[in-house]
Amino acid sequence: MNNQVIDTLISLGLSSPETLEPYFHRVRDREDIHVLRCRQTGAVVLSRSDHQDFRYHIEKEKELTGSQESYYDALFRQSITDDQLRATKHEALILNKRWLDVGTGSGNLLHLLGRKAKVAHGVEPNQKDRDYLTQQGVVCHTSIEDLPTDPGYDVVTLFHVLEHIPDQLDFLCAIRKRLTPGGVLVIEVPHARDILLSQFDLDSFKRFSFWSEHLILHTRTTLTAFLHEAGFQRILIEGVQRYPLANHLRWLAEGKPNGHQEWSHLRSQELDAAYANLLARLDVTDTLLATAIV
Repeated sequence: MNNQVIDTLISLGLSSPETLEPYFHRVRDREDIHVLRCRQTGAVVLSRSDHQDFRYHIEKEKELTGSQESYYDALFRQSITDDQLRATKHEALILNKRWLDVGTGSGNLLHLLGRKAKVAHGVEPNQKDRDYLTQQGVVCHTSIEDLPTDPGYDVVTLFHVLEHIPDQLDFLCAIRKRLTPGGVLVIEVPHARDILLSQFDLDSFKRFSFWSEHLILHTRTTLTAFLHEAGFQRILIEGVQRYPLANHLRWLAEGKPNGHQEWSHLRSQELDAAYANLLARLDVTDTLLATAIV
């Protein structure tokens, strides 16, 4: 079976057929895909990637429950916490710049920060999302290749997008070509060293989190190598923790998600921040955030 992600790992000397070991027997939505872990880098990859391509994202159906407005309002509420944190963290970078958000979905971040930028555009292959964004007055393209290289963008952001892309080097190269000299790429991806995997080794979490659309969980090593190979420089990677201690306690106690909501009485701002800082120091956060310059 074709697997472009594994081919890339091997071509960059990050993995080999001998270092890729069975890790879990399936993903949550398909029985014909299993999960591998690279003994050398710690990256977690699927056994195949041929089920995921650009056409898949264009044609993927979204079941709209209720009206279009209620569906997208629900999506906004679901992701508002993450998007507000991203908006706060990256506002200064985007201020008065030409900004492109790739894989923008329903455009939550564009709505939060669009007015701060000199130009704010999106890329979203899914037709329903793109139609919705157009109705909201957002300029949104189907793919990176639809965009001219001149004028370029000063900032390009990808929040939980790269892990869906089979040919990640070509994808990153296409983005680099559309950045201005000195332009900044910001990438957020799930982390293969998430403590629920790397130390707690929870089968319940694996059954829940491994998904056919997430082709790779990167580590600092693999993400840095991919960015270097695509021509980026001055790469900085930091650990970010999206889910707090209460979430992890419920996984450990009951093998169930949503502890941050169901057990919110175990949360405080100080505790959440201290736990996130601890996981970052140990390099076992659930998320990696990379910035790279052309």
